[in-house]
Amino acid sequence: MSEIIVGLDIGSKQVNVVAGRLDHLGKLEILGLGKADTTGQVSKGVVLNVNRTIEAVQSAIEQVENQANIHIRGVFASVAGPNIHISKHRAIITRQTEGEEVTVTDVDQVANDAKRTFISKGSAIIHTLPQEYFVDSIGNIYDPVGISGLKLQGDFMMITSPQGEFDKTKRCIESAKEKIEIEGGLIFSAFAASLAVLTPQEKKSGVCLVDIGSGMTEIVIFHKGIVRHIAVLPFAGDAITADIEQGCGISTEYAEQLKVKFGCAVADEISVEEVVAIPGINGRKTKTISVKNVGIIIEERLKEIIALVEAEISRCGYGNRLNCGIVLTGGSVQMSYIGELFERVTGRDVRIGHPNENLGKTLTEEIKNPTYATAVGLVWKGIKDIDEREDLYKELRKDAPPIIVPSPIVQPLNGSYNGKKGIEPEKKKGGWNIFGSLKKAANRIMGDDLGDSDSYDKEKA
Repeated sequence: MSEIIVGLDIGSKQVNVVAGRLDHLGKLEILGLGKADTTGQVSKGVVLNVNRTIEAVQSAIEQVENQANIHIRGVFASVAGPNIHISKHRAIITRQTEGEEVTVTDVDQVANDAKRTFISKGSAIIHTLPQEYFVDSIGNIYDPVGISGLKLQGDFMMITSPQGEFDKTKRCIESAKEKIEIEGGLIFSAFAASLAVLTPQEKKSGVCLVDIGSGMTEIVIFHKGIVRHIAVLPFAGDAITADIEQGCGISTEYAEQLKVKFGCAVADEISVEEVVAIPGINGRKTKTISVKNVGIIIEERLKEIIALVEAEISRCGYGNRLNCGIVLTGGSVQMSYIGELFERVTGRDVRIGHPNENLGKTLTEEIKNPTYATAVGLVWKGIKDIDEREDLYKELRKDAPPIIVPSPIVQPLNGSYNGKKGIEPEKKKGGWNIFGSLKKAANRIMGDDLGDSDSYDKEKA
């Protein structure tokens, strides 16, 4: 048996902690599942009340320790939030040995230079993801190791989070237990979910992962095994609950219960006679709610979310490259017919992603619920990487010399460069702000792009 790995996901509804290890068949054995409520303490992935969140993390960790009879010292943990930002960046190095082949040390050197020269402007760098490489004049190289050349250039996707939000998430984990360590740094939550619900073939052929949680909808697009685009939409399960609350004139608690117990993404599948009695508050009369009306509210909000997802896919330029369509996961994809509604609006193949890919013996069947996709994926992160190239490079590094880390480039406040004469820092490539783009997309599609057929009109987007 392999070592035990622990994944920790701080969500807007609850903290999830999962412990697991590989069995002798190479499948993931789940040893423990702990959870604790974070409602009101975390909003859209951002920690609001640090002390209460620490208590929730402590509770979830203790549950897993008791179930698995282990002492947790390290975890793989996630980070999320509406202000996750992506930018494109390029780095290049000139190798000392012109006639020899590129080594993994060279690949690490160019990635290190990308981090060193990227100006994050008060944000923490979460991931530095390679896209393609260039060796001299040869471009679009997936893996440059073994190719001879003098210059090695890499195109990277830099993913950042506001430093304050990043630090609060980190502090909630590190303060929950004495001497606990975050292994490998914090991981973007949707990346972790992808490890649990996507297959390598889907990532190669082209697929869009849509993780619909309570506070946010996260999008990750893979093509040729590489992360090509991410986006975060500020609408998800909580928006649906708020619509039901307002539309039916009931409390948030009852609206959430209606969504969970009777939620259906296609209102036509609900009988018009089906009703639910909601108790009145403080002796008020019982209110009768039509389940079909609840379905109409859910369907209309989901159509808006789906239109925003499709607009994001079209905007990033990979709309025609997703041969495997869309995979849905997250706590808010459990309502019936949600896959059919996504198919109708987007015109793409859709499946629900459960975290049971290569899953072995489990302590509880509950772990196969899409709610736990991120937490299970974090356990997988301790076994395999988001980028398959990195798994290969880990083996090569065992016999490779260490990279030489240059001093970091400091950008003075007046904007001038204070480095060596004749050397200019590489300018940051144009990035994009997710919310700015989202507003533009929403203005283009709301109300007009969904016609009587419910099909998303790409020409209007």
